[in-house]
Amino acid sequence: MIIEESIQILSMNKSGGLANGSLSIPILIFGLLLIIGIIYFVFKMYEQSKPPVESIVLIAVLTAIATVGRVVLMSFPAVNLASFIIILVGVVYGKEEGFLVGALTALVTSFFGGLGEWTIFQMLAWGLMGASAGFLSSKFDSIPFRLIFGFAWGFLYGWITDISALFFSGSTIQISQYFAIMIAGLTYDLTHAVTNVVLLAILYNWFKKIFERAKDKYLPNTTSTAANTE
Repeated sequence: MIIEESIQILSMNKSGGLANGSLSIPILIFGLLLIIGIIYFVFKMYEQSKPPVESIVLIAVLTAIATVGRVVLMSFPAVNLASFIIILVGVVYGKEEGFLVGALTALVTSFFGGLGEWTIFQMLAWGLMGASAGFLSSKFDSIPFRLIFGFAWGFLYGWITDISALFFSGSTIQISQYFAIMIAGLTYDLTHAVTNVVLLAILYNWFKKIFERAKDKYLPNTTSTAANTE
């Protein structure tokens, strides 16, 4: 797994003191707490919006689908259906639902692959992936746009989760170490990006229709994405 490889890289590059271009672990911990606060804030906002039971159940089902899409191919971590499902959730159901399903998918799948500092960053990365798909849902009818979106998020997901490896670097870390981690994970990120592109090119319209039918059936009082884009 790329996180384990990153830990090995960092173990050979520990720094005894603060140097140019370095960050202290307390700063990273503050950043970690800030990320946790952001995730909590989004969940709290959704709770305070008093969503219908059907919406909560649907989020749980979609999270389960995305989880299965990752777990069944866990032997090939860069190849999974989870990102594709999370993007579709954002496009069809909205940015909040996209964030929630993305964050919950990362949390649930971590019980299969292992919990750690990386879990928080995976929650943030997949959450932002789903939320950004929701923000930009009106542009997904353009094939070039959605392929570029999927390709970009293959790398963005990796770059965000790579930050978690810096917590194993000792009392201080060098910024250059982060770039070393990015380079080490290039193959993983590229595979993830290409997987997103292939799935969005081949399965997007089919899955979108399935998700929209489920939305119309279980959330009839909400406006469909298709209607919003017209």
